[in-house]
Amino acid sequence: MHEGLRIIFLFLLILGLVLPIASQVHAQEGSPETIGQKVVVASIEGVIGVHTEEYVKLSIQYAESMNAILVLTLNTPGGLLDSALNIVYMIDDSRVPVVGFVIDKWAESAGTLILVCTHIAAMQPGTIIGSMQPIEYNPATGTYQPVNDTKIINPILKVLDEHAGVKNRNVSVIKRFVTENLNLGAHEALELGVIDIVAKDINDLLRQLNGRTVTLPYTNKTFVIDTSRFEIIYYQPSFRVRATGFLSDPIISSLLMTFGLIITLFSLLSGNYHSVPIGLLLLFLGLLGSGFNINYTSLALILVGSTLLIIELVTPGFGVLGITGIIMLVLGIALSPAGGGYSISKEYATKFLYSAYISGGILGFLAGVAVYKVLKVRRKEPIIWTIVGKKGRALDDIGPNKEGFVIVEGEYWLAVSDEEIKKDEAIIVVAKEGHKLRVRKA
Repeated sequence: MHEGLRIIFLFLLILGLVLPIASQVHAQEGSPETIGQKVVVASIEGVIGVHTEEYVKLSIQYAESMNAILVLTLNTPGGLLDSALNIVYMIDDSRVPVVGFVIDKWAESAGTLILVCTHIAAMQPGTIIGSMQPIEYNPATGTYQPVNDTKIINPILKVLDEHAGVKNRNVSVIKRFVTENLNLGAHEALELGVIDIVAKDINDLLRQLNGRTVTLPYTNKTFVIDTSRFEIIYYQPSFRVRATGFLSDPIISSLLMTFGLIITLFSLLSGNYHSVPIGLLLLFLGLLGSGFNINYTSLALILVGSTLLIIELVTPGFGVLGITGIIMLVLGIALSPAGGGYSISKEYATKFLYSAYISGGILGFLAGVAVYKVLKVRRKEPIIWTIVGKKGRALDDIGPNKEGFVIVEGEYWLAVSDEEIKKDEAIIVVAKEGHKLRVRKA
């Protein structure tokens, strides 16, 4: 009897512990999460490149840390296909809804690819999307050529099928962006099922988003958007992103590479090695603009800049090496990786501060030594050399009406004299008249 009561008691106890947990898990899996009180806005403008990837990555991380909707405003003529594809994969992996919103003018080519793969796609009236056929740039001729190779076209079409189709877009129309270079306005895109919303501005967009349910296809997480009351946070790009964005312009990167290569080669061939650091600096910046890994470039700038400063410290004076080294070091540190807008632990923050203090102390010391050397050079009294009063030897007979050559401190000069001076006699310089010397017997 007592044994049976104990079994029933244990069964009820276990049931009482399991049911709340099970119901909580079921609620977490089945019930949607409300989001929209905070909205992070990130702007993609200009040519899409490696810098855009980093900016979007940090924007998503920041929105996730704030549990906020991310709105990507797009105003771009397109850009690198690889960068656009990487951004699409970032959107797929996002733990918060990502809204694409075309503003101002357009989101062509790579911009359209990003837009149709966001969780909610929107456009301003008057904007256009489309023209997704890839093109190749020939740096030798400076021309663009359309790509028709199926090895490139078919993967793009498959990406659109998989990533845009899962978001219930009209994939058949979207594929025409690639195969026919189709372009659509905002209202056309809405009618054809390419986008979800046409909105006048951010506030209108958020008003229309209110009450919508969004399911993230690759995480199977559902959100109910509540933007009845919202706070907009504009996520600004870092110096690293802005600088690489400026350098990624094809014209700027080509000019930097060309001038860097010319200066480096001419410096090495002519033996004027002081100009080599300037050429290397331009080459590094050109490589960065051409899509070379920014982390490797910043590391190379720091190492080369530090080396130039060390060389400058052990050589007299302060010149091109020191100035170029400081510029490289500053650029390398400014372009070093920076964390996104998410919380960090106190221990990590403390270690970071200590590292910053140490690095700042070293840089301050180097800068102080550099300034000291500059001031030392400036304060040094100038040494003025004059040939007047120097002694030498006549190489020819010289007289009042007869010019001849003399040698003074190893240099040959044309000289005149008011007296007769025979060859090999010692002379002394009394004046310098243009390119001639006036001498007398010593």
